[in-house]
Amino acid sequence: MPIDFLTAWGVSTAVGFLFQPVMKQFAQDVGKDLLKDILKDVLKAIPSQILEKLKKEEIDIAAGKALKEFLSLVQQELQDADIPDNQVRDYNKPLQKFLNEKKVKEILGTPFHDECHALNTIKLKKIWNEQNLLALPSEFDWTKLGKRYVKKVKAIIQDSSELRAILDSQNIEKIAENTTETAGIIPDFNLKQYQEAIRESYANLKLDSIDTSGYAYNELRLWRIFIPQNVREVHQVLPQVHELPKQHLRRLREKNELEAEEIALEELEHHKRVYLEQPVGSVKKIVEDKHPPLSPLSKGGNGGLKIVILGDPGSGKSTLLQYLALDWVEKTLDRLHKIENPPPIPLLIELRTYMRRREDKECSNFLEFFHKCSGAIAHLNQHKLQEQLKAGNALVMFDGLDEVFDPGRREDVITDIHRFTNEYPNVQVIVTSRVIGYKAQRLRDAEFKHFMLQDLEPKQIQDFINRLKNLRVKFLANTGRMKLGMKFCG
Repeated sequence: MPIDFLTAWGVSTAVGFLFQPVMKQFAQDVGKDLLKDILKDVLKAIPSQILEKLKKEEIDIAAGKALKEFLSLVQQELQDADIPDNQVRDYNKPLQKFLNEKKVKEILGTPFHDECHALNTIKLKKIWNEQNLLALPSEFDWTKLGKRYVKKVKAIIQDSSELRAILDSQNIEKIAENTTETAGIIPDFNLKQYQEAIRESYANLKLDSIDTSGYAYNELRLWRIFIPQNVREVHQVLPQVHELPKQHLRRLREKNELEAEEIALEELEHHKRVYLEQPVGSVKKIVEDKHPPLSPLSKGGNGGLKIVILGDPGSGKSTLLQYLALDWVEKTLDRLHKIENPPPIPLLIELRTYMRRREDKECSNFLEFFHKCSGAIAHLNQHKLQEQLKAGNALVMFDGLDEVFDPGRREDVITDIHRFTNEYPNVQVIVTSRVIGYKAQRLRDAEFKHFMLQDLEPKQIQDFINRLKNLRVKFLANTGRMKLGMKFCG
């Protein structure tokens, strides 16, 4: 007796499910055995030895349930964006085309792997845009959809006695194999894959006000637009009071947001004068020139080996770190094994994300974060990563110290950074923070040098404008649009 797949997938009883045509077509293809090979793509992430133990019907049911959950989440995102049901149905054909893409099916199958805790929604969004499908509303949240989808697939596994039993047995074998490993090490250190993750995560500018589909969007690369800022070194001065009006300074003092030691107002001009006497130079040169006297801004000490970069909101701190990661990709792309002395591997950690994962018990240190946390853009084997760190072959960038809002947790993460630099003294480390509210003493005690981002100089501004003009001409030539609305996010 043939299986009623729509019933097995829960489609027939799903009230208000608007993508039934997609599932009906899927059921017809399954019934005609047209998806024999394609279904393997859907569950490609499951090890072959597990797939061999499953009956075809079990694979069909698991794949169909996962697809139905994905479509339900897409519908939910559209409805949350106040798209009427009759317009939601317009997405049936675009979704059929989208789901026929082999890479899409592979991505939707990854949560069936025990070690997968995050969906590659960046790639899914990119495929949707490249296919020029019906535009999704600006409120459509791929990241939230991905998180919910992973949870739904894990529930499908638990609800299937056959699939759960096989995966459980595989987990037992895995535990036995990893008894000599620490914290469930993933035996993989794929730098080429890591390069691709960096490009997918950071290469495109964050744009809120233009249509990001088509050729023009592919031209709007951070690499083409970003101008590395200049910096000025901060010695004994307190950067958070240099350029504040006295009224603002008084309010900060009342809120205890200044350093513990009081600074007389009459001393501020002296501190500011000392600060302004420091030379101005390229932040990129500071990062590259790790040891004195290569860096004219670093007289003595560790040069650019351990630095804090301070700046106002929107001054480009995060974008700078992303640019440095992309710089490594550009220098090493397709030549990783051919370079005799390759540049250090960039490891970018958003501290707000790290602290959330640590509080959720996903990790207890930075190596575990890269090894297994859902917040990492790619996973790197922590044993092999440690080898690179011991050799000093890494550029570790801690972004957004100020975004850890709780003072106690901020002290904890500073302790983690301090411990990290003690354990890996040859690793180059960069920390970024906003100026206001930053307390320099602990990282200064750890021999971090402090630099303040400067406003772009006229020549840099003109360079930036010229780059935008060049891209705008290319945009108009290829799309016929008359305006390019752009928001450059730092």
